[in-house]
Amino acid sequence: MICASPGLKSVRSGFTSRCRDAFTLIEILVVIAIIVILAAILFPVFAQAREKARTASCLSNIKQIGLAIAMYRQDYDQVNPRHRLCPDRIGDELCSTAGPTTYTGANETWWAPYDNNPSAGGAEPPDPGAISYNTAIKQGMLQPYFKNLKIFKCPSYPKGQVGYAMGYISTGSMGKPDAAITNPAVMQVWDHSRTPGCADTRPGRLGPTWGIFPPSADTSHTHYPTRHTGGFTTLRYDGSARWRKPESLTASDFTADITP
Repeated sequence: MICASPGLKSVRSGFTSRCRDAFTLIEILVVIAIIVILAAILFPVFAQAREKARTASCLSNIKQIGLAIAMYRQDYDQVNPRHRLCPDRIGDELCSTAGPTTYTGANETWWAPYDNNPSAGGAEPPDPGAISYNTAIKQGMLQPYFKNLKIFKCPSYPKGQVGYAMGYISTGSMGKPDAAITNPAVMQVWDHSRTPGCADTRPGRLGPTWGIFPPSADTSHTHYPTRHTGGFTTLRYDGSARWRKPESLTASDFTADITP
């Protein structure tokens, strides 16, 4: 806005007037409306870009986890790691019948740095009313093969001890020799919002045989979370990391001894 200096004569009125450098109410409202419109357009774009970055970080995490699993397999006669061991559970050292939230003793060891002890925070999901969550300092089976605990933390799931789960269904690759795996696309590890193990853990399914948790039954999106722009990250047996949607899963994603 350009206006005359104070003391100058107005051309129209002939009277002396002072210029007031101020916006009118209408001008202010127009500016506010423009800012609100721009914010409504840009904020979702920024949020989507941030989530894309988190997805890329998550894919990097599980890619490194895949390398750790491969090194473990090489050191243990080409046998894949199990999701956990329960040496304190008499007759069930391999946790074949122990539910994922069942604490089996102080010597219980998961594949990832995770503590299932209720006194230390208990199983996931953590109590919403808890003051703090378990920091997961207990070593897992893959401990010798990585240097940074952060690879087990999903950036979009910061409250969990571990942001990923190893599939322990009977048709999967867990605990089996490399020679028995004929499907390189079978999933080993993926995003999870509960314990670091995933199978059909509904009531009545506890036993030596574990089935696939149906994606259609996962209405709460804890077994196959959609925290990464409507999907989740997965690690296949061949070491590749991919983003998937729950509805894209098929039986071959959980079956180790077939060719897709």
